[in-house]
This record gives sequence, structure tokens and C-alpha cells, in this order.
Amino acid sequence: MMHNEENSKPFLLGFRSSKFFVYTVINLAVFTDAYLYGLIIPILPFALVERVHLREDEVQRWIGLLLAAYGAGLIIGSPIVGWFADRTSSRRVPYLIGLVALALSTLAFSSGHSTIVLFIGRLIQGASSAAVHTVGLAILADTVGQDGIGPAMGVVGMSVALGLVLGPMLGGILYHHFEYFAVFTSAYALVGLDFLFRVFVVTEKDSEPERSIVKTNNPSYGTVSNDAVNPDTPFPEEPQDEMNRSASSSSLRTSSTTMSTESTTSTDSLLPPDYTDSTQRPPNPQRHTIIVLLTSSRMWAALLGDFIQSLILTGLESILPLRIKTLFGYNSMQVALVFLSLSLAAFVGPVVGHLSDRIGAKIMVCLGFVYTAPLLIMLRLVAHDGKMEVVLLCCLLLLLGIALNMILTPVWSEVTYLVDDKMAEEPGIFGTKGAYAQAFGLMNVAYATGSLVGPLMSGLLVETVGWNDLTLATGILCALCILPCLYATGGKHVQKNSEGGQNGEHSGSL
Repeated sequence: MMHNEENSKPFLLGFRSSKFFVYTVINLAVFTDAYLYGLIIPILPFALVERVHLREDEVQRWIGLLLAAYGAGLIIGSPIVGWFADRTSSRRVPYLIGLVALALSTLAFSSGHSTIVLFIGRLIQGASSAAVHTVGLAILADTVGQDGIGPAMGVVGMSVALGLVLGPMLGGILYHHFEYFAVFTSAYALVGLDFLFRVFVVTEKDSEPERSIVKTNNPSYGTVSNDAVNPDTPFPEEPQDEMNRSASSSSLRTSSTTMSTESTTSTDSLLPPDYTDSTQRPPNPQRHTIIVLLTSSRMWAALLGDFIQSLILTGLESILPLRIKTLFGYNSMQVALVFLSLSLAAFVGPVVGHLSDRIGAKIMVCLGFVYTAPLLIMLRLVAHDGKMEVVLLCCLLLLLGIALNMILTPVWSEVTYLVDDKMAEEPGIFGTKGAYAQAFGLMNVAYATGSLVGPLMSGLLVETVGWNDLTLATGILCALCILPCLYATGGKHVQKNSEGGQNGEHSGSL
């Protein structure tokens, strides 16, 4: 019997479902997404003229439209993917669909000769990114749990940073020395490698789809526990008082909110009498998960931080390459190297995540906005050609990248804390599937809205009011965001001990 069960397990299940391998797959996926996103940024001002044959006065508008198309695709895809991922028995399915979309977008961009094809390719790329950041981060939250999510988000941020560093840099170099198609050879290789990793990984929802209940002596924030009972085998005998204690423990009620889909449909008859349905159903079935999340001021503060960070970053991405080209007379490789300063700063992501866990998201996010506002205004100082101007621009972009990372990493960790705090406060509020994917879906919508508005607004304002007024307006906007984040963002996160007590708590209302 045991031999048959061993043979029925997937090949190399232990390694494929290990935290290390799942962690590697998620970081490779976000790296690939960021790499392909940044690959075209430094070459657009040149390719739109040489390949698509646009006039010089049309280039800035189409750069904005192409970058905004990514945001539009992300807006469309994020809520759909988030809803589907929290309801499917396997997170791998939407994850693979997202990769197929990414391959199609790469094909469109590498072979397209018209703005329409490029626009559609960028739109599809945004939709594929929704799967990467919604499903991928939900898998990450399932795997590392609440106590490790801050540093984990920091490492994910570093993977994104590496993609944003290498993508534009290699894109500019390859375009300068070789032909247009050579830029995308590395993209196809990465997509192929990413596909192999995503097929090979086994998430907790995939590993034992027939498991029905979770029995564990330790709190678990995973989708299912490693100790889950297989319905094909009888329940082990244990003293009745031990089962009563297990059924009434808060850790069981918490972990039951993230059990796999099959647990609510096919195994009700197998549950012992002590495991009641009240721990598996939300107290108010009419309250949708999205509505519960959006009634939290902490959620709105996180969405605001994500939106503004995206607005600023994508706005700069849409106007900086052309400004560097015209101001300094640089080629695509030189543009990529200057633009590199903005992306390099994101390597501080793990440090930011660690500090955010220690001092609280509130302090980190507010400091991020405090530093971002004057740095944006100081960009007006770069107004002429010259070596000192280039050095000043690189320094400002580096510091600005650090400040923006101080906003982004903590707000994503804050969402995970919010979901777990809601479940601890009201067990069963999100049903049996949890809410990580839908919460990350909302964050992706906020980021996507910023990446839609940012390029369009920046391109329009730089042509109408000029570079100086644009930097002033965005700096003031950042300064205004300090107050709502100071009011609503959660404070220092301290884990609860096994006795149900606390060493600390989040400040800020749920």
C-alpha cells in the first residue's frame, strides 16, 4: 500500500515543491517579466523612427501610448487572474497561461513593423504580467508564510531590479551593435527557460489535490499543510481530548482559510465530528473578498503607495530616454547606461524589506515619499549638455530609485499582513481559499493604473508645460501622499506567539 502511494507521487516531488525551488521559480518569473518590460525602453526612440518610420514629432506620443498599453493590459488581467487563482485547485494553470501570453507579446514586438502590432504586443505583455505578479506572489505568500514575507518581497524586488537593469542595458547594446531582431534573442531564451521551470514546479495546491483537512501543531499560512490528511487513507487514531484541542485551536482555524479547493467539496463526509463547518465558511457569505479588502483603510493606503510609485516610475521611463537622447545627443547604448542608474537602486530591496519588518511599513513608506518629493523637483537642475550634468542626472536617478523602492516593497508586504490580520480577527472571513491572489490582484490594478496614467500624463505635460513644471508637479504630488499613508499604513508587525498573546501589533485601522 505504501509502495503504491510512493509510486503515485509526482517525480521528484520533494524538490519540486520545496521552498527553495518554488522561491527560485517565482524570482525567475518576475525577472523574466521585468527583463522583457525594460528591454525595449532605450531602443524605442530609435526603433520607432528607423523601423516603424514615424516622424520625430510623433515619437514621444507613441512611446507614451506603448508604455500605457502595458498598464491597460495589466488592469484588464489582474482582477480576472486574481479571482481565478483563488478559486482554482492549481495556481500553476493561470501561471502557465501568463507565460504563453508573454511569448506571444515577444513575438509581436520582435516581428512587428507597425504601431498597431507593437501596441497589441505591449497590451498582451501587460496581461501576462498580471499572472506573474498576482499568481506568483500568491504562491510566494503560501510558501514562505507571514513571518518571511517582508524579506521575500525584498528579494523579489531585487529580481525585478536585475531584470530592469539587464533588460535596458542589453537592449541598448544589442540594438547599437546588431540588428533589431538580435535584441529579442535573449528574450526567447529566457521565456523558454521560464517555461521549463514553471512546468516543473509543484505548488502546495498541486502536490496532493485530494487532501481534505489540515492538522498541524504549528500555525501555517500555506495553502495546505504538509500534514494534511489524504482522504484515501483512514484517519489516524488519537485521544479524543487531543482532537478537541486541535479542533478548537486558533492555528487550525487560521490555516483552514487557505485549504485547497477540493477540501470543501469531496471530503465533507470524511471530517471527524470535532471539525465543524463553522471554521470553513465565512461568517457573512454576502461579503465578497474584494469588498472586505476595500473596506480597510490600510488597503487603500497600500493601493495609493503602489499607484504613485508606478505613476512616477513609468512616467520617467516614457520621457527620460528621449530627453537623454536629445539633451546629450546619446545613442541607444549610452541612453541605456544612463537609464541604468534608476534601476540599480532596486537592489536594496532585501534591505528595505528587512527594515520594513523591523520598524514598520508606516515609517518606511512615509520616508520614501519624503525623499522622493525633493529628488523629483531637483531633476530640473539637469537642463544642459555637459559631463557634470550627466553625473548629476545619474546620482539623482540612483537616489530616486532607492526612494521609490522604499515605497514599493513595504506596501506589498503590508497587503500580506492585512490579509492575515483579517483572518486572525475574523476566522473564515475569506472562505476556504484565502485572499492572497485577490489582494495582489488589487495591487496589480493600482500599479497598472499608474503605469497607464504615468506615461500618458508625463508625455502630455512635458510637451505642454515643459520639463521643469512636470518635475515640480510630481514632487508636490508625492509630498501630498505622506499624510494618508501616515494615517492608515500599518505599523510594526510583530508575530503572535503560540499562546495567542502578542508582543506587539499593527498600528493603523483595518
